[in-house]
Amino acid sequence: MFDFNNTSLENLIIHKAGNAFDDSQLFLSEKELWLDDKDFKQILLSFFLSPFKPGALYGFDMIEEDGNPMFRFVNTIFENKLMFREQSRNIAQFLHEISKHPNIKTGEVYIVFFDKCKIGSQVTQALGIFKNESKDIFLKVEQKENQLVSNYDEGINIRKLEKGCLIFNIDKEEGYRIAITDKINKNLDAQYWRTEFLNLKQLPDNYFQTENIMQICKQFGDEVLTETNNIDKAQQLAFLQRSSDYFNSIATFDNAEFTNKVIGQQEVINAFDDFKNQFSENYNIELSENFPVSKPAIAKNKKYFRPVIKLDKNFHLYVHGNPDYIEKGHDKAKNMNYYKLYFNEEN
Repeated sequence: MFDFNNTSLENLIIHKAGNAFDDSQLFLSEKELWLDDKDFKQILLSFFLSPFKPGALYGFDMIEEDGNPMFRFVNTIFENKLMFREQSRNIAQFLHEISKHPNIKTGEVYIVFFDKCKIGSQVTQALGIFKNESKDIFLKVEQKENQLVSNYDEGINIRKLEKGCLIFNIDKEEGYRIAITDKINKNLDAQYWRTEFLNLKQLPDNYFQTENIMQICKQFGDEVLTETNNIDKAQQLAFLQRSSDYFNSIATFDNAEFTNKVIGQQEVINAFDDFKNQFSENYNIELSENFPVSKPAIAKNKKYFRPVIKLDKNFHLYVHGNPDYIEKGHDKAKNMNYYKLYFNEEN
């Protein structure tokens, strides 16, 4: 999806932003950083761009009538690069002002203008916005006269970019194409980067479609194919395993083919279609009946399809085959449940 082999770093400015409750944490640079060292440029390119892998793509939400300040700042830069410094200051100040959670720390904000970024088949400019809040301690060893001496310094680990976004200068009418990364903040408290700062919406591309249909399969298994509905655990896991095998074997998802191959029984197919329609309504999304599958989305979501039956803290059963070879029962004498397994040979 991304190709940065020919990408060049054109402009870089560094600001500092922290928490809105303390304005002393905000520092806005007056000048861009002058970069005349080619090796340093390559280090920075790797630091900024290597975390971005194929995955979900987003666009700015609420772009009509200047409803999204970030869209306005970014759009001004793309239309006139001479506005880079001024708009970078607006971006850093806006980030500082919306950072209202007490866990948000002060950190350097890097705003970078890239050229010759390839996304899909398109080569375009991109604006990068990055923030690092943590520092590492580094040992420095150097030779002095007839011995080696050591000291330490504090700095940023170039292999640990904490959060960032790349805004590609394409599809302006849809809010551009935007990739994001956030390595340290996975909880709801820290969703400010995507929701309050950037105000993004996920684009309904093949990644989006694939991820959602896989989530539907997982939730359908967990919520509908249950013992309450006379479906035992082995049958539930067999459905998830067949679903996983199907996604791994196709290039294009077809809902009719999926339900016939993976589910089979018309009553259960009807229940699945009803569940999928309710999922679409609950999350206000539109799902396609046919679409090319996204391999990165399959790779990311396959962890939800692990066919494991966990028995207390003693055993885990991995179910990959026919659930008819597993029987569940109850031993009255021991007052415990059990599984009986049928097999031909032990490997």
